[in-house]
Amino acid sequence: MELLERDQPLRELESALKEALAGEGRLALVSGEAGIGKTALVEHFLRSQPKSLRVLWGACDALFTPRPLGPLYDIAAQTRGPLLRLLDGDGHRNAIFSAVLAELHEQPTIVVFEDVHWADEATLDLLRFLGRRIARTRALLVLTYRDDELSPRHPLRTVLGDLTAPGVTRRIPLAPLTEAAARELVGERRLDVAALHRQTGGNPFFITEVLKAGGGLPATMRDAVLARASRLSDSAQAVLRAAAIIGPRVEPWLLNQLTGAEAGASEECLALGMLVAHTDTLAFRHELARQTILETIRPPQKLSLHRMTLDALRALPAARHDLPRLAHHAEGAGDREATLEYAPAAARKASAAGAHREAAALYALALRYAEALSPEAHAELLDAYADECNSIDKRAAGLAARQKAAALWRELGRPVQLGETLAHTAILYNGLGNTRAAELACAEAVALLEAQPPGRALALVYRIRAGLLMLNQQNAEAIEWGERAIALAKQFNDDSLVLATQVPLGSAWLQLDYERGRQILTDAIRAAREAGQVMVAAHAYANLSSASSELYRFDIAEQTTREGLAYTAEHGHERYRLYMLAWQAMTHLRLGRWDEAVDTAGLVLQPAGVSATSRVTALAALGYVRARRGDSIAPIVLDEALELLRDMSSLHRVALVRGARAEAAWLAGDRARTIEEARAAIELALSTRHPWFAGELAYWQWRAGESVTVEDWMAEPYARQLAGDWRGAAAAWEKLGCPYEQARALADGDAEAQAAALMIFDRLGARPAAEALRERMQAAGLRVPRGPRPATRENPFGLTARQLDILALLAENLTNAEIAARLHLSPKTVDHHVSAVLAKLDVLSREAAADLARQHQIFPKS
Repeated sequence: MELLERDQPLRELESALKEALAGEGRLALVSGEAGIGKTALVEHFLRSQPKSLRVLWGACDALFTPRPLGPLYDIAAQTRGPLLRLLDGDGHRNAIFSAVLAELHEQPTIVVFEDVHWADEATLDLLRFLGRRIARTRALLVLTYRDDELSPRHPLRTVLGDLTAPGVTRRIPLAPLTEAAARELVGERRLDVAALHRQTGGNPFFITEVLKAGGGLPATMRDAVLARASRLSDSAQAVLRAAAIIGPRVEPWLLNQLTGAEAGASEECLALGMLVAHTDTLAFRHELARQTILETIRPPQKLSLHRMTLDALRALPAARHDLPRLAHHAEGAGDREATLEYAPAAARKASAAGAHREAAALYALALRYAEALSPEAHAELLDAYADECNSIDKRAAGLAARQKAAALWRELGRPVQLGETLAHTAILYNGLGNTRAAELACAEAVALLEAQPPGRALALVYRIRAGLLMLNQQNAEAIEWGERAIALAKQFNDDSLVLATQVPLGSAWLQLDYERGRQILTDAIRAAREAGQVMVAAHAYANLSSASSELYRFDIAEQTTREGLAYTAEHGHERYRLYMLAWQAMTHLRLGRWDEAVDTAGLVLQPAGVSATSRVTALAALGYVRARRGDSIAPIVLDEALELLRDMSSLHRVALVRGARAEAAWLAGDRARTIEEARAAIELALSTRHPWFAGELAYWQWRAGESVTVEDWMAEPYARQLAGDWRGAAAAWEKLGCPYEQARALADGDAEAQAAALMIFDRLGARPAAEALRERMQAAGLRVPRGPRPATRENPFGLTARQLDILALLAENLTNAEIAARLHLSPKTVDHHVSAVLAKLDVLSREAAADLARQHQIFPKS
């Protein structure tokens, strides 16, 4: 079938290749819905290149669980160099990634990674690694993916946001075909072209499937595929079913084994176009076609074909290393023993590669058959699964697994294993917001292990105990327990545990001696990165960045957060990435970047099952912004945050929420509730001598009319304002870069100061504070500057000025990449703004948003 309306994408690829061959490597992102012709475009482009130019092609598979580094196995088979040996052995991911980069440095190359929306975490990390270094090669890296399958929390979104280097990345979205192109495809056939185009949405695959089915208008693409398949002989249909079971890549030798004498009928499948031939494999023309054929296979036959595939792969030495594929077919065959053999082994390999989501899924697969295991093996499997759940921030599932494991270790009379499991259970309880349960689990673990001969397990529990104490602001005790853990770990030469304990130790010191704590954590990050202890480095990044934000050390908070987010994204540690994002939202809030605060909080709040410790911080940040802007949704947000506090006692969770609620009550004119919210946390803040939380809560008590004592250890801006020094407080807030707080202090000053405060409030969009100040100034007979007409007043949907800009460009049918270029923003930021606009307008598509905007005439004034 002729390639239509793809001249511009082909020119983009040609241009990128020309630059790559000149020594400036390029990345091309080819996107579009399923069936839009991504593969056809790339294949057409490759056919036009000289045969001397090396092409490497790897594909991601839609298996039950993606193969870690799956496309790299395809590429390694084509290079036949050291990369294949590294993958077949126990090569470290850094060595594997470096070997791939070395291949790209060897000679000019086009590398294609197909269907990266199905990529495992390790492959996504590889793509991020290559994307950042591709410019220094003579290679063109082409990624194809379905953009219609990328939900807001799809892991590929983060990777695409990182791959935005100016001049290096080409974004090549493929649009549906026009009706004119559909008419050209129909040719002389007597079909209603307009109806065909409308029914298929201009999707080239759907159009061609309808045409190849002999015309007519099947109700769905599924009907088109089945109609086409029905034209095959019985033997060819058997081959097609076997190919569908084998997977997206079909090795001819494997197909021959499954189909025997009928294997020759594969030529019939090729002739009809149901299968297509690649270099040394066969494949369905489109994955949707394979899925359609899979649905037609009767369960008994499906079991049999999976069994035959599993047996054939087991017999081939080269296939024995493809553990996820073996686990996939073992599951499909209902083979309990094989699933228990391959799924945990595949999970361990996935975890080592940083593919923690895949590891968790593979462990979950094995756990379906865990009743066949011994109690000890079952408990070990549960603990391993819980570890992966903790990494990807699925702590409720992890907690359930730990609880089952603890029950098994208790029944077995294994106190050491039980103690370790209980200690890890405490971490999960804490992440879910149940401080008391965490303390009880940890106390039981300590008691159990102190009754046993000293060992590494006891040092581990001491470390976890130190961490819980630190979170509860019992910093001196945390340091004592941390030092106990280090001393015991050193007795057993456990350097990794010594390093891990530096995190709670340094975090406790941050509150007592910030510079000392910062140095401990900075050293821990460096040492952990050098030693490959990813979890320790991620934990240290998270604690240093969040505590720095909490203590208003914003320069360090921002730098550490940038580095930490990049590191956790690269290594697949979603738990710490989300935790840092939540505190980044707080940093944005304090620095007056309210749109960014809302966007960042949304990244934390969108995924399901996020830890309560991350969610409550994001809700607090969002609640502050909503209250300061006078949004009606503020009470809902802050009520949800309060509900999460039900079982929490950590000051930096409780004080954040109570501070936000006190401010919201004040802005709503409710002094009694302002005092009530501040009182709910002030004693805890005073008892732990936290300078910022105690200062903020005391400020709200004072503002609501209560007398307060100004402690000499309170944060300077609050202490000055409580003492009546509004000018000194405003200067201190300005030095910190906190405009809203600066304006609050200026509002207590003279006429000139109040006018300056009003300008800041208006600039920030702080409507309640601005309106209250205007009323005070008018009552005092002062000249009140007329405020600007905020963009949000000119429309009934509460859009910010930036969101109005975004909406206007959506109406011009610009892509996110084009909007980003027009507004000088990153595509990732534009993605967030577009999502926010759709949510505020309560529509599902960009087109509907633009239509609604035209109806209400809410575009920004020129």
